[in-house]
Amino acid sequence: MDQIVKYFTDNFDQPFVNGMKKEVAGLINALSREEIGELRYRLFNEARRLEVTKGGQQALFWLQNCFDLIGQYKFSMHKVYFSPGTDILESISGLLKQAKESLDICVFTITDERLANDIMHCHQKGVRVRIITDDNKMFDHGSAIKGFKNAGIQVKIDHSRYHMHHKFGIIDSRIVFTGSFNWTYTATNHNQENLLVTTNYDINKQYKEQFDLLWNQMFKL
Repeated sequence: MDQIVKYFTDNFDQPFVNGMKKEVAGLINALSREEIGELRYRLFNEARRLEVTKGGQQALFWLQNCFDLIGQYKFSMHKVYFSPGTDILESISGLLKQAKESLDICVFTITDERLANDIMHCHQKGVRVRIITDDNKMFDHGSAIKGFKNAGIQVKIDHSRYHMHHKFGIIDSRIVFTGSFNWTYTATNHNQENLLVTTNYDINKQYKEQFDLLWNQMFKL
């Protein structure tokens, strides 16, 4: 955060016509929504300080440029994928590989070994993994659920004659993916399926609240 603020203030007299340094852009991209808010607040205070020595109009122009660059380089993703084909599989796999802190998965069934291996790798590199799934589907041929449990991954299931039919995941509390796609070979190779990926804060918040609600209601495997 300090490095970003310093970069902006050091370049007060520059119009940022050529964008910004790749290193600083990467730092902005890594910020959470809360940190982005803090950064804007700090830059606003800098603008109030700079207007005394640099002039109010110039400070306002500088602040607008800062906010525009933050909006350009902050982390954002809104995409839709469809199957049959490998687009959804490759998208989910790529997202799982990005997980650094947490991975919450609420999926009806998981039998695709490729995605199961990605989940296992997340667990092995220290990501906190939690999985909610349907109690009946864990007995499907090729289900990875018992393997997850044996590896030490937290798994919870429902106990109902109805289905835990959700298909969504949350990565690091800032990426949500959801849609009709079950994590099976059939869904990838044959079914008409869809997947939506978004970093929208309000949507992420609602999915996180729903996952936590289900996690507290479900039963430990």
